[in-house]
Amino acid sequence: MSSHRLAAASRTSLRAGLALLVGLFVAGCGSAGGSLESAYRANLASETALNAQIMSDRARAQRCDRDPARRECGRR
Repeated sequence: MSSHRLAAASRTSLRAGLALLVGLFVAGCGSAGGSLESAYRANLASETALNAQIMSDRARAQRCDRDPARRECGRR
């Protein structure tokens, strides 16, 4: 596996963990004294954003596999 794929995978894992923590935090705050529906919507928005980021990372990795000379494929 190439190094840019490993870096993208680690960034995605970090983002997934952060999104999960934020979702749990929001759900916990919402259920403590607020609306459960509000917590559900916040968690759904967090999951949607995470899925979009994962798809974006995968698409970038595929573009870099096809053309490693792309500007976005350089070292970060």
